[in-house]
Amino acid sequence: YFYVAIEHPIPVLPNIRLQSTDITTQGTGALSDGDTFGDITFGTEDVESEIDLSHTDVTLYYEVLDNWVSLDLGLTARIFDGEGKIVGLTSLETETLEVDDTVPLLYVRAQFDLPLTGLYVGADANAVGYSGNTLTDVTGRIGYNSDIIPLLDIGIEAGYRHMQLTLDDVGDLETDFVVAGPYITLNLHL
Repeated sequence: YFYVAIEHPIPVLPNIRLQSTDITTQGTGALSDGDTFGDITFGTEDVESEIDLSHTDVTLYYEVLDNWVSLDLGLTARIFDGEGKIVGLTSLETETLEVDDTVPLLYVRAQFDLPLTGLYVGADANAVGYSGNTLTDVTGRIGYNSDIIPLLDIGIEAGYRHMQLTLDDVGDLETDFVVAGPYITLNLHL
């Protein structure tokens, strides 16, 4: 997970945030006779699966509030560059589907800075929903920034990220996929 936010003083033009996230997960499960993935119809068997939901976010946003309470609102284009793969453990049949779509999302970021301490708490959300299909990506965080070096804030942040993808018959794919967990980061702010 890596991001760069570029903010400027021109009020008419949106700020930009570029973010790259590498997400890959593996698992095992069981399919019933007749379950289909891509072009292969599997029999009743155990399978191994791997999904790569790595993506790049391009977010255009405006700072609605920018003092000890911050609020940013905007739009994100999430560009997926991954794949989903299933291997039948009995049949050894393998099917791979590319995940290379761009999804538009609404973007909200809120943060409360505790004055004179460097401590803050905040949350980010990217989300879209239509026709029973949803993609939500929510992060809650707490952190500390120090300005001991002039013109450079250095900080540490800990939080929890929860991304859920629910698809109901999109291209013959149905899924309710969740990736969630804690994180810790080091921050540099110029």
